[in-house]
Amino acid sequence: MLSVGIDTSCYTSSIAVMDSQYRLLYDKRIMLEVPSGCRGLRQSDAVFQHMKNISSLMADCFKTIDPADIVCFSVSSKPRNGPDSYMPVFTTGIHAANMAASCLKKPVFQVSHQQNHILAGIWSSKESFTAPFGAYHVSGGTTELLLVTPQEDGELEIRLIGGSNDLKAGQFIDRAGVAMGFGFPCGQEMDNLCAEMETEGVPISAIPVPVYITGSFASFSGPESHIQRIISSEEPDRLKKAALSAGIFDCIAKAIEKTACHAKKEYCFDRLLLIGGVASNKRIKTYLTESRSFQQSGIEPVFAQARHSSDNAVGTAFYGMNKYCCTRNKE
Repeated sequence: MLSVGIDTSCYTSSIAVMDSQYRLLYDKRIMLEVPSGCRGLRQSDAVFQHMKNISSLMADCFKTIDPADIVCFSVSSKPRNGPDSYMPVFTTGIHAANMAASCLKKPVFQVSHQQNHILAGIWSSKESFTAPFGAYHVSGGTTELLLVTPQEDGELEIRLIGGSNDLKAGQFIDRAGVAMGFGFPCGQEMDNLCAEMETEGVPISAIPVPVYITGSFASFSGPESHIQRIISSEEPDRLKKAALSAGIFDCIAKAIEKTACHAKKEYCFDRLLLIGGVASNKRIKTYLTESRSFQQSGIEPVFAQARHSSDNAVGTAFYGMNKYCCTRNKE
């Protein structure tokens, strides 16, 4: 029995296949192409690229698996749980899933992109999450602290309890990164630069970036303006770019730490699952793993595997197999 998952986010086309033992048999993604110097794509351009990418991925996927073994399709249909959540890019995946499922006469299960991220994080962590837990979704389009309560039917009750109230962490990184000459999206290249400097034995002294916190919410517009003023004052060299990148990552890590600790005072959770592309950043991960504030607050950070933190379809495939098994057991 195989579950095929499809995800068409703002910048990645993804297909994953999982069997009834929850083993990942196929997992491929294609990044959307963003013109040099740009900080994103229009939804219409992203939809066009998804159409080509999903067609290519589906053909490749069917070379790897036998379509006769497919029992269901699952697809990310909207950004978040909620009736008013919508983004055009997800319609591409919905149409692809519906067409394939119609041909094979199989059911289609829809899940939100955010729940897909959470489920991919749970699956990749190899840990069991049955009690309510915190989840911090930190990416280019989202910086949200969530209280997640698993339900008996496999669904997740998701409640927003913190995060960012203006710029998202990924937007902060990309705006500063593009200004420094990095290619969009900039996070990985900035992360790699910091690692390269350390490998070369060049010490990086992170440039301090102010952290603005109000309760369980952070603000990144002020820190972004601070960084832009530094960049515009003089063209940064390689070492300065690394120092600025490190300062940005430290700012985000401290914002995650402070907002999560504040939320812990009001909401009951012990484990904090960190998901999203920004959450896989090496410097941010190290800071939060060693956080004394987390230890004092009784928060255990759990990180999704790096490959399964960024946009992917693993969570949708996982969700589909869960729903199919639940449905079959009821019958």
